Amino acid sequence: MCMVNALKRVTASGFRSLNKVDVVFGPFSVFVGPNGSGKSNLLQVLSFVRDTARFDTGQAIALRGGFQHILRQDGRSRKVSLTIEAVVSDHASAKASDRYTLELEETKPGDIDRTEVLLYKRVSGQGRRQKIQAKGSEVSIGEGPQRAGTLDQFLSLASDDVSALGTMARLNEERLGSGPRDFFDFLSTVRYLDPIVEAARRPARMSNAALHDDASNLASALRALHEDHPDGFDALQRDLAQCLPGFEALEFGVIGGAATSIVVQLREKGVMSPIDLSDASFGTVRLLALLTALHDPLPPRLTIIEEVDHGLHPYALDVLVERMREASERTQIIAGSHSPTLVNQLHPGEIIICDRDPETGASIIPAYDRDRLKILLDKTDLKAGELWFSGALNGVPK
Repeated sequence: MCMVNALKRVTASGFRSLNKVDVVFGPFSVFVGPNGSGKSNLLQVLSFVRDTARFDTGQAIALRGGFQHILRQDGRSRKVSLTIEAVVSDHASAKASDRYTLELEETKPGDIDRTEVLLYKRVSGQGRRQKIQAKGSEVSIGEGPQRAGTLDQFLSLASDDVSALGTMARLNEERLGSGPRDFFDFLSTVRYLDPIVEAARRPARMSNAALHDDASNLASALRALHEDHPDGFDALQRDLAQCLPGFEALEFGVIGGAATSIVVQLREKGVMSPIDLSDASFGTVRLLALLTALHDPLPPRLTIIEEVDHGLHPYALDVLVERMREASERTQIIAGSHSPTLVNQLHPGEIIICDRDPETGASIIPAYDRDRLKILLDKTDLKAGELWFSGALNGVPK
């Protein structure tokens, strides 16, 4: 199964500001809301689950500063529960999606109990889904929808910290089918695009690697796009021409030495010498990194962009929305934004309003129903961003 709109649903409780949220995703979704409303926390659910599968539970928690830094700070919570539903394995479908749940509970200070459950279809046609359940180091494998079903295999992990999902993904597929590996591969390849502009400005060692999450290899990724996918590169330059006054073309230079590195220059109309990327503005470099990812002809299944509007002119946001919408035919796009200008360009089904309960501090996601939003937009001359900014949809500072 290779489906662009792979991620279907995320539910989370006890995780940072997420007391109890349940979010459904389409091919292109944008989180909208004020600072502190929980947009980043929800996106971090995927990152945290990915890290527990890649490494182990203890290391993933340590990377975030300890269990108290991921646990809901309401004085009562001791348990984190995260569920990801996606259509990624060979026999999954919209009606029988793959579902992975990770639960962590602090039984006493410094002692964290872990439970993992993966449900997936091992074979095609009707029938129960395969179930892998791990409690601590003990793993049971059998059939079952919600309950344990008929358990016919038992395994032991090396320790209570070791990920059952990561371990099962490496086992012989004849034993478990491809479900665990498919789900692990999906999580592992999610692109969390958050360009670090200072790193993106620098020359990059020549390679054919895809754009890194921090865009530190931007020069090399652009050169590869130019060489291997000239149509995509030309489209990227047309986008830049719409956003950057006087822009004419991107040019490349080579720096020799122990390893060949690529430098990027921007040629402008009426200017004798091109501008090195190292001298380009913050917004220009960030826009170039985002467009490089969005014109990638072979992207991962899921691309996440935090603060997509950061440092960009409103004219660039119009272009960026169209490019994200087009790219969502190749990679599912989830982004976060604070910009009414960007939200004005979105369809109701692409908007997820985020808010926070002023009494409890818990995130409310979604804070406004998409169907209600469509009805409201049909009744008014205002655009979605204008309605949101006015406070009519919630998700604004109070």
